[in-house]
Amino acid sequence: MAKNIQRIDLKTVNDEPVFRIGLFEGQDFIDFRVEGKFNVENENGEVLIKNVESDLKWRIKIKESRPGKEHYFLILYEALDEKKVLEKLESAREYDPNVQIRTIGGDIYLNGKKLTNNTKYLLVSGDYTSEIEAKRDAMRFQPRFSARVEKETLKQARGELEVFDAEYEYSAETDNVVRIVPHDYKTKVHLYNIRSFDEILGKELHRDHFYNGTIEFRFDNKGSLMAISELPLETYLKRVVYSEIGTGLPLEFSKSLAIVTRSEAMARVGHKHLGDPYDMCNWGHCLRYYGDDFQDDNIEKAVEETRGQVISTGERITDTYFNLICGGHTEDALGVWEIDAEPVFYGKYDYKETPEEFKDLRDESTVEKWIQARPDAWCNLRGREVPQALEKYKKYFRWEVNYSRRELEEIIRKKTGEDIGILFDIIPIHRGSSGRLKEVELMGSLKNYRLIGELNIREVLAYDYLESSCFIVEKEMDDTGTPISFTFVGAGQGHGVGMCKTGGAVMALEGYKMEDILAHYFENYQLRSIYNDK
Repeated sequence: MAKNIQRIDLKTVNDEPVFRIGLFEGQDFIDFRVEGKFNVENENGEVLIKNVESDLKWRIKIKESRPGKEHYFLILYEALDEKKVLEKLESAREYDPNVQIRTIGGDIYLNGKKLTNNTKYLLVSGDYTSEIEAKRDAMRFQPRFSARVEKETLKQARGELEVFDAEYEYSAETDNVVRIVPHDYKTKVHLYNIRSFDEILGKELHRDHFYNGTIEFRFDNKGSLMAISELPLETYLKRVVYSEIGTGLPLEFSKSLAIVTRSEAMARVGHKHLGDPYDMCNWGHCLRYYGDDFQDDNIEKAVEETRGQVISTGERITDTYFNLICGGHTEDALGVWEIDAEPVFYGKYDYKETPEEFKDLRDESTVEKWIQARPDAWCNLRGREVPQALEKYKKYFRWEVNYSRRELEEIIRKKTGEDIGILFDIIPIHRGSSGRLKEVELMGSLKNYRLIGELNIREVLAYDYLESSCFIVEKEMDDTGTPISFTFVGAGQGHGVGMCKTGGAVMALEGYKMEDILAHYFENYQLRSIYNDK
């Protein structure tokens, strides 16, 4: 074994790998109820309260806390091959002589058997106290690198917690962590009135959450309460498949999504949330994992019937990307990220055949026709009768959003820290195979400014994010030829790489099998099981 490759032995329950999912942070206290028998344990697994059966609400609250420490850094490039990162190192150090190579992941073992090697090599730079500071500094690496921001926890928060029921018949105090451990993983834990903040609506929201398996309460980095869901992989995936697309969809599609999400979860062990006490978060940064109370027989069957199956490239489990709705054409992984992509990720037309008129979406005139049209595609839902879960995605196949010039100038200034003066134009420089923009130039009265990277373009040109970077720009001009407003007319939602969830669901509705769906979105894919490999 190479000296820079670590061995990661997965924790298991009944021979399945166990995953820990960060649910939420920033709570002052948390009320909960368990629908079956459970134990209350401390950080070391020692039982504080045993064999509880209670219909009462319980509360976890802070007695005392000390915040942790975190920082932000930039990832300039990532690769599965160390040589490729070394090739980029010299040019990266022209921007910052302190750029380093960092290794994450390793040899992944399940029940003593090696499953895969997911070692990844990163080019990293910087040490920032805030995300906005890191994002602004990332601009200095352009145009050579489209850097992305990553957070790392350096020191865990500590403190004391108290847990008790509504009648104070049961209570316990302990340091740092309280674990609610049901005797059966099917047991539901109901978390009440969890607070969150909606950035788009600009208001505080409160809602209940439901989860299966162990729930762990501990301190987030600011010293408030957070929660973690801990459960076996296959149980985890049932809620992931629901969260990623909803209910009422065909079995064959649910099976394909179960395989894709299982592959992604296994391929990313040790890659996410560095320094955090959990493996994955519960939103699109990792895999969605919502706390809704749901029931769907096809999802249950899909996970059970594909148990353990993952997509692999040779001996490596593939990090299988997917997106909500590609807009009619998927994207090459290299068209989106600074990575060396697995060979299964090539952009392709999302239908039976590619129309001759849309064979080159890197061409500006072709892209303009493409976006203004509504061509046949699996993910074009117009005129289709589809389950309720898909109805809300119709608006993303083609979309538009309008900003006044002054609005957009202010957004750009806030997002980049740059004052470009009057925004005269947004010039497309480079597109990927799906027509998604990889580079644009902002033409300003004070300076021109280049945006590089699909996500960066989407973020800088909107209050939140544009739906995708596959767009054209329409301008309304005043009598002097100065823009009054800019309208973005676009296709699809998200990065467009890998499986289009909407397209895959429609394929299944039209009678295609799981194997057909996977073959359509992943070139020369291979299936294997993580449970019975020799």
